[in-house]
Amino acid sequence: MEKIQCQNIKCQGCVKKINEALLEKYPSLKVDIASQSVEVEADSNGIAQIKQKLQELGFLKEEGIFGKLKGFFVK
Repeated sequence: MEKIQCQNIKCQGCVKKINEALLEKYPSLKVDIASQSVEVEADSNGIAQIKQKLQELGFLKEEGIFGKLKGFFVK
């Protein structure tokens, strides 16, 4: 199981949004509101896809300098 630390997972609505986007393709997916994390069994390619989707949904910070720049300009 891979644990992905997220942000902004605050309610069941957030959990539902993540599940609707990812659960069908990744049935082992578990979202934890308390730790604001997602646990899933997937290969490295799958993990990359999951992180990309979480980022699109606003539950994962963008990594690297581009994420910092985007975060700076886009509020």
